[in-house]
Amino acid sequence: MTTASGYRTALTARPRFAFVLEQTLGHVAHTANLERALARTDWIETQVVKLSFTPRNALERLPGFRNWSLRSSRMARAALHHARGQGPLDAVFIHTQVASLLSAGVMRSLPSVVSLDATPRNFDNVGGAYGHRRGGPLTETVKAMVNRRAFMSASALVTWSRLAADSLTADYGVPASRIRVIPPGVDLERFRPGDGHPGSGPVRVLFVGGDFERKGGQELMAALRWLPEAELDVVTGADVPPFAAGARCRVHRGLSPGDEPLLDLYRRADVFALPTRGDCLPQVLAEAAASGLPLVATATGAIPEVVQHGLNGFLVPPGSPADLRAALRRLVESPDLRRSMGRESLALAHRDHDALANYRRIFELMAELAHPQPRRLAARGGM
Repeated sequence: MTTASGYRTALTARPRFAFVLEQTLGHVAHTANLERALARTDWIETQVVKLSFTPRNALERLPGFRNWSLRSSRMARAALHHARGQGPLDAVFIHTQVASLLSAGVMRSLPSVVSLDATPRNFDNVGGAYGHRRGGPLTETVKAMVNRRAFMSASALVTWSRLAADSLTADYGVPASRIRVIPPGVDLERFRPGDGHPGSGPVRVLFVGGDFERKGGQELMAALRWLPEAELDVVTGADVPPFAAGARCRVHRGLSPGDEPLLDLYRRADVFALPTRGDCLPQVLAEAAASGLPLVATATGAIPEVVQHGLNGFLVPPGSPADLRAALRRLVESPDLRRSMGRESLALAHRDHDALANYRRIFELMAELAHPQPRRLAARGGM
């Protein structure tokens, strides 16, 4: 593949890219990582637009208008028209597909990349844990048509997982040649293993999840009730029920992605546990892997792409404290197993979840779409 330096040599001016980014849940951390990668990239000119989930005015608080799909796609379309009014754009990047729904015309007229963590069909499969329910046959047919229109209007699609890539092909008819699987990754300079700590104390289990109940926090507390050799650190903004008698648990509040106290918790942990009831691809698993931790999670969504059962952690059924306890007990009782699985996690993070490397792949994809000639020249041995 042609490198960024190759594009710099071939182009007479820096290409101008627009990035339109949804700001909900884990997508905020995704945006922060992308901005760090842009700050280290000097061969492109960029405009970043953040789509805030918070309603901006009274109209957006009204029923119907406060629908996130409608609001985000209207904001994205307006932002792209504004960006084009400020000068020619060479390519656009929209995350997620929800924000792209009303921009099919713009995407057909410009090289465009739509990025997504999961397809609507993927979300339907795990949405019960979120309180999500599928609509009737007509509603679902219209939803699929609207999403397929956006997918087919994009020049390329970037998915966070193979699960989402397979769904684009099977459920929406997107040619596999137009899809790239590029996880968002983590900043490996910040998320890294700690220096280690004496093994004489309790084994520290870390849980990070904004929605304590959906992420399986209650199951984790129940599982650890009968593991006195372990203590639990909980990072959440949600209410946490009283601890069982004899349980050792600390709750940490007010921590945002990338905060130093949160990074310190990752470095001081021995095991990371996220027995979520439903998820697509939680970013905290990649953060824990980059911190060199063995992982215990549930086999839901694309989690098995990060937690490889028996290699860098264990997968357990959702809602099963007994299975969760058995997996944790194996790690609590074996420091050697914790270390070997932690090494596998770290290797996986460096191979697949290096944010800087992965965002550079996206920038190069956009340059390739905007200026395909250098790639053809390279294929012929001209560069």
